[in-house]
Amino acid sequence: MKRRTFIHGGLGVAGALSLAGLARESVADTNTVFDLAIIGAGTAGLPAALFAARRGARVIVFDRADDIGGTLHLANGQISAAGSYTQRAKGIVDSPQQHFEEAMRLSNGRADPNVVRLATAQATDTVNWLLDTGLKPLPEHPVTGDSPGRKAYDTPRYIWAKEEGVAILDVIRPQIAPLVAAGQITLRLRTRVTGLMQNRSGAIEGVRAMPMPTAISASVGGAKDAASAEYRVRARHVLLTSGGYAMNPRLFAELSGVPAYSAGSYPHALGDGLSLATAVGGVLRGHDLHRPGTGSVLTGGQFPATVYARFNTVPQRRLPWEIWVNNAGKRFIREDEPLTNQREQALLEQADLRYQIIFDQAILDAAPQQIPDWSKEKLLAHFNTHPMFHRAESLDELAAKTRIDAAGLRASVEQYNLAVARGQDSLGRTHLPRPIAQAPFYAVTHLGHSATSSVGVTVDAQLRVTRQNGTPIPNLYAAGEVLGSGATLGNAFVPGMMLTPALALGRWLGLTLPIERA
Repeated sequence: MKRRTFIHGGLGVAGALSLAGLARESVADTNTVFDLAIIGAGTAGLPAALFAARRGARVIVFDRADDIGGTLHLANGQISAAGSYTQRAKGIVDSPQQHFEEAMRLSNGRADPNVVRLATAQATDTVNWLLDTGLKPLPEHPVTGDSPGRKAYDTPRYIWAKEEGVAILDVIRPQIAPLVAAGQITLRLRTRVTGLMQNRSGAIEGVRAMPMPTAISASVGGAKDAASAEYRVRARHVLLTSGGYAMNPRLFAELSGVPAYSAGSYPHALGDGLSLATAVGGVLRGHDLHRPGTGSVLTGGQFPATVYARFNTVPQRRLPWEIWVNNAGKRFIREDEPLTNQREQALLEQADLRYQIIFDQAILDAAPQQIPDWSKEKLLAHFNTHPMFHRAESLDELAAKTRIDAAGLRASVEQYNLAVARGQDSLGRTHLPRPIAQAPFYAVTHLGHSATSSVGVTVDAQLRVTRQNGTPIPNLYAAGEVLGSGATLGNAFVPGMMLTPALALGRWLGLTLPIERA
């Protein structure tokens, strides 16, 4: 998923102020037993709160941030559904079963079929609810989601609005606000849930929460006052919708097995829901589903960093003149491999998800533009001045600068040059324009990274959080990215299957969780 830069001060100021004000006025009574406590006021938590409150439920919602919306503030807002009004307007015949089957195929069969089946079944009504209440997709939609090297849906069902994820939030916000104002939803922003309350039989009975320190209290040494004391809230059901862990470098490395190279996700994606679930017996899955893309040039060598540039590695847009080598100095894929997923999977097998794009002066002089929108002068100015760009007079010197194996690099270049001379490459590459032989030699470092969190909480077909033995933890549910992106994407890209499941499953829980009437 392409992510825009998140600027904390730009969360839709008018809307943020209005709801923040309502949140301060809606102080939950800790003696109340709520029907539903929701941890996370984002893509899944908001529909859950909205539809539960409309049924008469007493709902309390907690979030670390100072505004509702979560990743909707920076997501591309891409959703998909079978049977949407957008499809019907163009005479497109589709069904949730077709959506399910195509989503599972695109996920390489690695997504959770229970989660995907429920999400695709609920997607129709969820997307139509958004369309009914003001979401306006781009006029050419729906589309299949195809991109160069990546075939997506067979049936067009993929939509988004010009304003992207913010457009979805702008539709939901005015529906939530009256319920907060009326006290039907108690909204506790700038609040961290520190634990779940569990009785002796293992059932969840509520949450422990604590207000986040204010800027003023932090500036005077973090003095703890009454406002920051932990308190308890009882609830019949607790829903985890707190998102992923992409902005928690320690947890990211622990769960994914690679460094958190890029800090390009929502600032509050810290993995709280995963920690809360495992503390009461929940288990995690998806450790083998991390998807790093095909890499980017980052701002520096101190991680997490941010994306600085991307070499054009898509052969349908630009055939490669360079070779790619891993830390051992070895090529690991034909650089003109047409399928994006094959390139991604090849990178996933490389140490540190790290590779060098290698070329020489003759290639630099003759090749098409290597980094989109960069002139040759701009590219040259970065070598040996930016930590991801290296130039050297010999391959051994280049290997030392890039911290890769020199013998491996020499052998790879020699073998590649022989392939160019013969017109036949052992890896199957067909575009062999010229050898790498004229000093100086160049390397651009690419690192595989992800803004999403593949690992998540295990749930059953009713979205109940489960233990190691598969039994549900009573009264505890989860939806959204806390399930892990792997639950709905597998180890691939499936159009709309990050936001759609979060919205649809949150809405479904809001509509179906039992409410105890007074």
